[in-house]
Amino acid sequence: MADPQALRQLKIKTGVVKRLHKEEGIYADEVATAQANVDKLKAAGADGADVRQAERIVADSQQMIPRTRKQLEEALVALQDLVAVLGDDKAIAGSLEYQDAVAAVKAASK
Repeated sequence: MADPQALRQLKIKTGVVKRLHKEEGIYADEVATAQANVDKLKAAGADGADVRQAERIVADSQQMIPRTRKQLEEALVALQDLVAVLGDDKAIAGSLEYQDAVAAVKAASK
């Protein structure tokens, strides 16, 4: 029987990695969308305050990407370590949680 505490930790760490990986993608998309909005405002000759506000949104989103990346890297290392330790236990290595963790490591490592 697999250790329920180990499976719980595996599930938690996997969820953290998945969430942070998703957040990083969302922030990158937000930067692209906000930058397109800034360009559109400039092309339309919008008010300077509107352009500055849109540029602040771009800057805020750009600041979140490295922060999220750092958190993701830390969470990824913790999950990789846990996967390596638990991989020797056949009961855990065959579990859905373990397979999910391995998939999350592969997805976030790209």
